[in-house]
Amino acid sequence: MIASDRFPLLAALAAALLAGAIVAGPAPAMAQNLLRNGDFSEGAANQPSYWYSQDWIDLPTTTFKWIPPSGGEPGMAVIENEVENAASWNQRVRLDPGWYYVGAEVRSSCEGETRLLWGALVTLADLGIVSDDLKPSEDWQDLAFYVEVGSGGAQVQVGLRLACFAGFRKGRAQFRGASVIKVDSPPPRAKQFHLDESRSHYGGARWSLLLLSALLMIAAAVGWTILPRTI
Repeated sequence: MIASDRFPLLAALAAALLAGAIVAGPAPAMAQNLLRNGDFSEGAANQPSYWYSQDWIDLPTTTFKWIPPSGGEPGMAVIENEVENAASWNQRVRLDPGWYYVGAEVRSSCEGETRLLWGALVTLADLGIVSDDLKPSEDWQDLAFYVEVGSGGAQVQVGLRLACFAGFRKGRAQFRGASVIKVDSPPPRAKQFHLDESRSHYGGARWSLLLLSALLMIAAAVGWTILPRTI
C-alpha cells in the first residue's frame, strides 16, 4: 500500500480516536445554582418557595412580595419600606470547602430628605460579607462577591437586603436571578472574602449587633404606638 492509499485510513483512524476522546472525556462543567428557586419561578401568594422574609423591626409598613414569571419576564422577589426599617429575603445553604460566587440582579429606589442613598445589598448575614452597595437605579444591575469557605465547610444565610441607610428611609428593591455557584477561583480584582476570617472577626461583634437591633425594635415599637396619637 502506497502512502497516498494510507492517508484516508489514517485520517479515519484519527477522527475515530478524537471522537472517542471527546466521548470518554469529562463533560463541560455546568454551573449549578446551589440556591433553591433562585430564579423565583415558584411560590404562592407573596412567598417565593424556599425563601423567608426577615426585618429588623416588625412593622406593617414593610411589605414582602413575590412576582411570578409573566410575559417572558422572570420571577422577582420584592421588598418595600414605607418608613425606617431594614429587611431582606433569605435562604440558608450548605457550602463545601472552596470558592463561591454569590450574586443577584437588582434594582432599587430610596426616598427621604435626599433621594440618593444606598438601595440594596447581597449579603451573608451577620458576617460583614456584602456586595458593593447598589445606588438607586431603574436599571437592573449585578450585585455579587466571591467567598472562600474553609476546610470544614459552612452553613450560611444568603440575604437579599433593602437598606436605604441614613435612617433606613422609604425604599423599594427588586431581586431576580439570585445564585450561589461553586467556582475554581475568583477573577482578578473581584470583591472577595474568606469566610473563616470574617466569622472570627465579626463573632465578637455579634452581641453588639443584637443589642443594637433590640434597641431599634424598642424605639420603633414606642414610636409606632404613640404616632397615631400625634396625628
